[in-house]
Amino acid sequence: MCVDKGMVAGHTHAVDSAPVKANASMESLELKVPVNSIRAHLALVADGGPDVKGGDESTVPSITAEPYQLRQLKRYQDRLKDHRTYGIASNHEKTELLSNKTHYSPHDPDARISIKPGKLRKLNYHCSMAVDTAEGVISHIQANYADKRDSQCLPGLVSALQDRFTKNELKVTDIVADAGYSNGYNYHFLEQRDLIGWIPVFGMYKPEIAGFNYDRRADSFTCSAGKLLPVRATEYNSEGKRLKAYWASRKDCKPCPLKSTCCPNTGSRRIVRTAYDNEYHRAYRRQHSTTGKRMKKLRQGTVEPVFGSLTQYYGLNKIAVLGIDGAHKNMVMAAIAFNIKKYMKFSIGRTAQKALQRVKIGLIGAICDHIRVAVPNF
Repeated sequence: MCVDKGMVAGHTHAVDSAPVKANASMESLELKVPVNSIRAHLALVADGGPDVKGGDESTVPSITAEPYQLRQLKRYQDRLKDHRTYGIASNHEKTELLSNKTHYSPHDPDARISIKPGKLRKLNYHCSMAVDTAEGVISHIQANYADKRDSQCLPGLVSALQDRFTKNELKVTDIVADAGYSNGYNYHFLEQRDLIGWIPVFGMYKPEIAGFNYDRRADSFTCSAGKLLPVRATEYNSEGKRLKAYWASRKDCKPCPLKSTCCPNTGSRRIVRTAYDNEYHRAYRRQHSTTGKRMKKLRQGTVEPVFGSLTQYYGLNKIAVLGIDGAHKNMVMAAIAFNIKKYMKFSIGRTAQKALQRVKIGLIGAICDHIRVAVPNF
């Protein structure tokens, strides 16, 4: 309907996400059962041991986290016990000690504990949404588990979005999102699908390393002393992310006068970079361009007001049903109601004026970029 009426341009979409309160309480959380205890119980049932009753153990979730993740969680909780702050994110003294790795809600097992800065820790669902920038029509909405990061939800969202617009004979060209979606795999994924990702890189990314020049063709670094650091290995961190390791020869570093400040505790200088460093670098350049700054304002004025409307006026402040499938249906119904209201209020004359204004802004930005290239000090 919205496409036929000319409300959807289809080329540029702003993406964002927000937690939505689930129909479950933090006070009802229970501990997950260790996997080993379940296996031992099932073994006793299979052997027909005395005083052992068979039953359906599948209703009790088991701990699936890796041992190193549980050790990290324990160290984190121990620090909280020693330095408790009682901040705004904790409305109960034990709230910060609860984790999705060890606890679950028997009332709604699909709900997950999540938190955002300045918000209370609650059982939520993760609502991901794409909005067409032409008239603010919701082009896609979906429910995910709340323990997922924004960046983990982007590939599925973009795939569904492209499939929908291909069926409507429209081409998606640009995806605009905030730094929460910054991820090397996401940049690579968008480029593989012939999409331009206007996603700012996260704050810890450094496009250059002081004192080291990078040769992109040879994929190697050269230090200030002129020694080569070629790529020597591909590694993976604890989260499974692929990394490239560069290091110099010990013969080059041992007699170097800069060794005491460059690599005092190791035999040679070692640099570890993400395997998607080229994709990060291209995203960094887009972020600091005139068009990138304009896209940031476009996203803020497009998708964020839509989320506010859905939570305040369309019943998306809390999910009343149970299960992730019910949460998805709830979000889709809210998006349909929002789009129908826009459809009823749509005016072709007002849209033409907005389109003309966007063309003028785009031309001004293109002219400014051309002048900056022609006149470096402009």
